[in-house]
Amino acid sequence: MATTQRFVTERSRGRLSSQVSVTEGKTFSFDKTPIVYRSVGEGNPIICCNGLGVSTFFWVYLERFFKGSYQIVTWDYRGHGHSGLNKNIKNYSVDALVKDLKAVVDRLKIKKAIFTGHSLGVQVILEFYRRYPERVRALIPCLGTYGHPMDTFYNMRLSRYIFQACYWLGIHFPREANLISRFFLNNPASFFLGGILKVMHTGMISHEDCDRYVNHVLAMDPLFFSTLWKSYHEHSTEDVLKKIRVPTLIIAGEDDQFTPVWISKKMSRLIPRSELLIVKKGTHAALVEQPELLNLRIEKFLNERLRLRSRS
Repeated sequence: MATTQRFVTERSRGRLSSQVSVTEGKTFSFDKTPIVYRSVGEGNPIICCNGLGVSTFFWVYLERFFKGSYQIVTWDYRGHGHSGLNKNIKNYSVDALVKDLKAVVDRLKIKKAIFTGHSLGVQVILEFYRRYPERVRALIPCLGTYGHPMDTFYNMRLSRYIFQACYWLGIHFPREANLISRFFLNNPASFFLGGILKVMHTGMISHEDCDRYVNHVLAMDPLFFSTLWKSYHEHSTEDVLKKIRVPTLIIAGEDDQFTPVWISKKMSRLIPRSELLIVKKGTHAALVEQPELLNLRIEKFLNERLRLRSRS
């Protein structure tokens, strides 16, 4: 298991900070799949779990903000970013991602942490809580649902049937599915079309952040993507919500079409003593659209509910 560690001097919150520890490495999950991770800073750990098709770049703003006070851990799911992909299709599942998460946490010898997840990452951290509640200090679900996402996609009843058609295409004709994805995603009009469809707020997200996401999705194996997508849709942690006994901050986007805001409101009602932030004009990409707002609200939550004051 390869691991590298270094110390770098960087700017944190607009001023020169002391040296920050950066550890990068990989561990091997239950089926020997290599999982790549990055740990920045020291202190109480915050573990970040990505959305489907997204690498760690969606957490770059959170990492920059909190690295002087916390240990920020980002990692790539199997089949994403720099992590590997086992050929056993049975392990293209939410269950496997939770086991991958445990492998990362164990490798870094983290006994208890704050867990935040974006989109699919919400189900990953909720399922992790179901299995290992003693290892969770707090939960921060961002822009994601507790289960069956395609039932509520764009608040359309037809969304599940659209998903079924896309899944069938991805499984049986992966090459053609990839070409279709490239046609819709990798063209000059896609950025503006995404704004029209409220996939993102084009006035707030940068072209660079958008391009990173598109390029990452297009580089993924279509069979893996489709199979994991199916597992994501079939998985649910709704039964866990009422059992949560740790401080929880739910972050929702007012204009999120992938996870309509009413879902986050329902989560807030079901999770005891949870808090809810609804980001005005926020879409499913609010993490990189309005990172300053989210970071300040998370900091307030940690200070008040966990009494974890910044050391800087």
